Amino acid sequence: MGLLEPLINLLSGSILPLILFIPIIASPIAYVVGRRSARASKIFTIATTDTIFATSLLLALEFNINGSGFQFVTAFAWEPRFGLNYIQGLDGISMAMLILSTLVMMVAAQSSTHINEGEGSYFASLLLVEAGLIGVFTSLDLILFFVFWEIVLIPMFFLIGRWGEEGRTYAAIKFFVYTQLGSSILLVSILVMYAVSSPHTFSMIQLAAQGFDPLLQVWLAIGIFIGCGVKLPIFPLHNWLPDAHVKAPTPISVVLAAILLKMGGYGLIRLGVSLVPQGMMTLSPLFVALAVFTIIYAAMVALAQSDFKVLVAYTSINHMSFVLLGVAIGTSLALSGAVFQMFSHGVIVSILFLVSGMFKYNAGTREIPRLTGISTKAPRISSLLIFSSLAAFGLPGFSGFIAEFIVIISSLSVPQYVWTALLLFGVALTAGYFIWTLNRVAFSPPARGLEIKDITLSEYAPSLIMAVPIILLGIFPSLLLELLRVSTTAIAFRA
Repeated sequence: MGLLEPLINLLSGSILPLILFIPIIASPIAYVVGRRSARASKIFTIATTDTIFATSLLLALEFNINGSGFQFVTAFAWEPRFGLNYIQGLDGISMAMLILSTLVMMVAAQSSTHINEGEGSYFASLLLVEAGLIGVFTSLDLILFFVFWEIVLIPMFFLIGRWGEEGRTYAAIKFFVYTQLGSSILLVSILVMYAVSSPHTFSMIQLAAQGFDPLLQVWLAIGIFIGCGVKLPIFPLHNWLPDAHVKAPTPISVVLAAILLKMGGYGLIRLGVSLVPQGMMTLSPLFVALAVFTIIYAAMVALAQSDFKVLVAYTSINHMSFVLLGVAIGTSLALSGAVFQMFSHGVIVSILFLVSGMFKYNAGTREIPRLTGISTKAPRISSLLIFSSLAAFGLPGFSGFIAEFIVIISSLSVPQYVWTALLLFGVALTAGYFIWTLNRVAFSPPARGLEIKDITLSEYAPSLIMAVPIILLGIFPSLLLELLRVSTTAIAFRA
């Protein structure tokens, strides 16, 4: 039976491969259904993403938080002559990212209410993106990881380029060029690791056990940083992000910010920290400086924005720099903080981008000066704006506070305490531009001539779903920290 026999055995033996293959199989079905009925295609996609999310939660319940190594490992020979294998597995880090990705894709499908053409193609592409994301976060073979890394790129290009706003073609091409250049450099690093390994292998587990020459690790760490830094993104590799976020339709902006950027952070941890720890340690001072600079730079640029969606885009650059900082510090606590920040930012920024879409469709503008005083005319939209803004700038009681607090505390282990001082300055700037925005949009007198329609309860639902982990992790951070503890301790390159 060739490839079919191991695939059948694989799907019958574990839930993990099933989570991956459900969206792969569902994608063409959504397209075919969409050719007959746009509504049926949407309902089918929502049902599929709901099922995938529920299945990922079932997998999380089976996960042993005290277990070492990877769990639910499933494998078969893909092409033995070239050392290609299908290897999947989960540790605490990838388990967290799997839950986040399935949650975000479920909300993205539910919030795709303004797609009025090519619905079958749209929902098929959305499901293909979900398959790629799940593949990235569960792959333990470098080539398999890279295949799914690239699979995400293709449907995202069309989702931006076809269903985005005016100027979408330029934004899609810019997104494609930047990410493809980064991917090419990442592929070179992967091939070098294969070439110098003995025996030759793409298995992440085997490569981590072998180790590499310290000098080679530095060069590999640079390649991994560039390849993943474009996705993260970090200065000066960030230039594609504001265009892509602003021109993409709202649900795709949610996917971009909430989960696509996390591929970069996850790649730095899974490929950088796990496979070339000495190289990451050597470059740590440079990465710390770059992360702190980007936090301050993105906050200052956000302060100058009048378009709410652009402001949120720069917010993503600001917050994802905390991920690089945690990775660069390299202690178990810092790495836990980096992953906590990825999860927290994913759910918070989802609400922020959903609010930006509400501004566009319900008020006809995202310009902050024209949106003043919406609390009296659109209290539901205003409540979401206030909630997500408070969470984003790290108010205690929300998950954002825990994430940033962990990274800030971890930064005290860096000998140059000036970085902690500058980091706190960046945090203050972040709070400043959110408070400035809230004061103008929510708490000022209504703008003359402003017409805004409040959202319905059904439109409220996706944001409420995202609010649950924001509050839950803000009060009970151990729910996520305990999941991460064993995995981050195992790969930390600093005590």
